[in-house]
Amino acid sequence: MRKRTYLLTAALLASGLTPLALAAPATAATAKYADDFNGDGYRDLALGDHTATTAGKKEAGAVVVVWGTAHGPDPAKRSVITQNTPYIAGTAETNDHFGAKVTAADMNKDGYGDLVVTAPGEDDSSYHGTFTILWGSKSGLTTGTSFKSPSCKDCGFAKDIAVGDFTADGRPDVVAITDDYIYVLRGPFTKSGSRGTATNLDPIDGEDIKPDLVVSGKVTKDGTADFAVLGYDSDTWTNRAWFYRGGSGGPTKPTRKIGLLGDSGLVDASATIADFDKDGYGDLAVGLARAGKGGTVRVYKGTSQGPSTTGTSFTQDTAGVPGTRESVDYFGYDVSAADTNGDGYPDLAVGIPGEILGDHNFRDGAVTVLRGGRGGLTGRNSRQYDVGTPGVEGDPDDGNGAWLGSSVLLRDLDRDGRAELVATANEIGRLYLLPGTTSGPTGTGSALLTAQSLGLGNRGSFGAALTD
Repeated sequence: MRKRTYLLTAALLASGLTPLALAAPATAATAKYADDFNGDGYRDLALGDHTATTAGKKEAGAVVVVWGTAHGPDPAKRSVITQNTPYIAGTAETNDHFGAKVTAADMNKDGYGDLVVTAPGEDDSSYHGTFTILWGSKSGLTTGTSFKSPSCKDCGFAKDIAVGDFTADGRPDVVAITDDYIYVLRGPFTKSGSRGTATNLDPIDGEDIKPDLVVSGKVTKDGTADFAVLGYDSDTWTNRAWFYRGGSGGPTKPTRKIGLLGDSGLVDASATIADFDKDGYGDLAVGLARAGKGGTVRVYKGTSQGPSTTGTSFTQDTAGVPGTRESVDYFGYDVSAADTNGDGYPDLAVGIPGEILGDHNFRDGAVTVLRGGRGGLTGRNSRQYDVGTPGVEGDPDDGNGAWLGSSVLLRDLDRDGRAELVATANEIGRLYLLPGTTSGPTGTGSALLTAQSLGLGNRGSFGAALTD
């Protein structure tokens, strides 16, 4: 079976950069998708690499956009964006980590998707950490505006972010967490750098918390975006999720607290919100890669008051889930939700970058897709994808799938109603794209892109992060 590896021309690789803007239709349609950055009606694939070297500055970071077409993202059409790119705010510096997190949203409601990019290491001695909005347009991502902490100067601003209309005013807002604070920055955000008011939601009832990540989505049925902050409660020595319900005026305190597994910080944790049983309430799925033996995914069913306080656990020992639960598998390292087979129910991709294949000791990694349905997420009919899957480039005996599942994304990139599976293998600098079918993702016709073909240099590894 023919396998495909995409490498671009030597001229493009020598330059290290391609233009940000691509030719667009004479009349760009109103963007239907948050990740359609040039309004041509096709989703674009964005990836951040916070470890990229830019102009000799190590770990300055970069963002790659592979532009969408009727047949999905075209690897021959891609743009590399850094803080040295003209019209993008900032300057590439060592350890800026531009691209640590990338989130797609139409931030100014102009019909073009925009890309929100964090640079948690940005430091000009007066502030630490920023996020930059790369503004979409008919010509693509052509400008970028940075936003910094509203008050604290050295607090690791934009450690993680989430976007949504949390105040029910029709304008996208941003939740940005730091090592100690939870900020809600209200829209509107503008290209000139203005924004709405900022509110610090910490402390929470006097608790000493250390936020680790934030995730947004619609949990209740009121149509307003909600968010959950996951972190470590130093007072109780436990991991928790604090749920904030969106509404008029915006959230001021959590409406629900949820106990999570484990008693250490949420290292290598992940989360997403999706309505896996289509009952109208969004469910909170949390990947806890270091919980128990080999990692766990916990799903908290949505209710009118927010996620339930008790969750259902999934591991590789769950009935129907492929594989065997082993130490350092890191099941749940990253998670992403979308409908992979066109049945109308979101499914969940679970990254397992520490998975060992065969009898050798290589951590090739894998991705398991759990199926959603009328009864919610289950292990029934789930499938595992790795370099041993027919049609997927690689050989388990060579260890050349190293840490597959480091970052995962389910997204319908060719508009056929079935999400493709996109997954990175960060320890070897590869990105895999598996087509969606009526039975879920398949290795047949899958594509492999390398760090080199993505314009990130001839590297053996990268720090790739796909969009939320």
